[in-house]
Amino acid sequence: MFTENSIGGCMASGGKKCFPQTDKGGKSVKRHNRSKETDRLDKPITVLYMIDTCILTPDGLSLRGGAEKQLYLLASSLDPEIFKPIVIQLSPANSLPVAAGNMGAVNLLHFPTRSFYSLQGLYQLIRICRLARRERVKIIHTFFEKSEVMGWLTARLSDIPVWITSRRDLGFNRKKIFKQIFRFTAPDCDRCVAVCHAVKDRVVQQERLAQEKIEVIYNGLDFSMYQHSSNGNALRNELGVDDNVQLVGMIANFNFEIKGHRYFMEAAKSVLKKVPDVEFLLIGDGPLRHQYEEMARSLGVDKKVHFLGSRSDVPIILPVLSASVLSSTSEGLSNVILESMAAGRPVVATRVGGNPELVIDGTTGYLAPPADHQTMAEAIISLLKDQDKATAMGAAGRKLVEEKFTVESMVKSYEHLYKSLTE
Repeated sequence: MFTENSIGGCMASGGKKCFPQTDKGGKSVKRHNRSKETDRLDKPITVLYMIDTCILTPDGLSLRGGAEKQLYLLASSLDPEIFKPIVIQLSPANSLPVAAGNMGAVNLLHFPTRSFYSLQGLYQLIRICRLARRERVKIIHTFFEKSEVMGWLTARLSDIPVWITSRRDLGFNRKKIFKQIFRFTAPDCDRCVAVCHAVKDRVVQQERLAQEKIEVIYNGLDFSMYQHSSNGNALRNELGVDDNVQLVGMIANFNFEIKGHRYFMEAAKSVLKKVPDVEFLLIGDGPLRHQYEEMARSLGVDKKVHFLGSRSDVPIILPVLSASVLSSTSEGLSNVILESMAAGRPVVATRVGGNPELVIDGTTGYLAPPADHQTMAEAIISLLKDQDKATAMGAAGRKLVEEKFTVESMVKSYEHLYKSLTE
């Protein structure tokens, strides 16, 4: 049970408690003691972001996860004359090294937290509440489960006027306890940002959140890394393959089976029966990698499937591919698909989550039913046998992402949302 003393004497201005109030029916009601007139005088608007992981390592490299990339792009691209972004990374102390300090206009902090319901979690909550009051935070924007709970408590205990939560996937890995917590906390949020309409629909169905509270904002992509094509000589020399051998690849971590690596390899086996001069690349790493290396051997495709591990040269690898594949059985809005299209590559993806919102079937690539390796193989074969069609689809995909999925468009949408909630 949290008390005023346990939160370091959390009191709003004028000596009023900053704890949740209730209406006559007992339903919690948010009370904001600052007047709107006072809020308007606070410039720039302080936005406090919270994420369970971290967005930067000490060497200055952003992490490869989709949410981390997007938060990095968003926080560093906001108009500094209007917004003051602070990012709290909750990544546990014994995980990857975490960067802290100033990143341009962004104040990057590390409050290592393994569990929000531990003594350490309470201590970090106290620190976050103090920070929020000191910095006069107007908006708290949370990413993932731990941040959602701690952000919700911070908003209530520190009387932050606006709380925005995020939904970035279909909830495939969400524990039952968090689903229950979210149903309780979600009505308190001012907005829920979904990365695509498929995720929005799932939130409406599962969390019973009003549709008008859910805002769809697509991911944005930095195109600067994809402006120059690669001839692929270095990669081909590394793999030991000739120029006449076509390459098909998939970029996905080996953390969860939902990435569908087994279907990719089963499709590879079917493709090789029709197109022998092709080899397959798997870029990514994780605890399941060894399992799939064994599977490649059992399928007899281990000589044709290359496990490349984590790579920092994905923008160089993508342009070399004849097709970029995503075989997930669950997906939010795939950054890999965006990156592949930005590189001018046709995409073969499963018809799940936000994939149909990115891939126009028959125009920028092909969509296949999830867990259907044969349909996926047929789509890959079609691209390998018709290079003109593959090139045209790649060009159409690049045009699409340049029109709809820019960083500028994403940031503009967030800035509009933030302004609308604080005016």
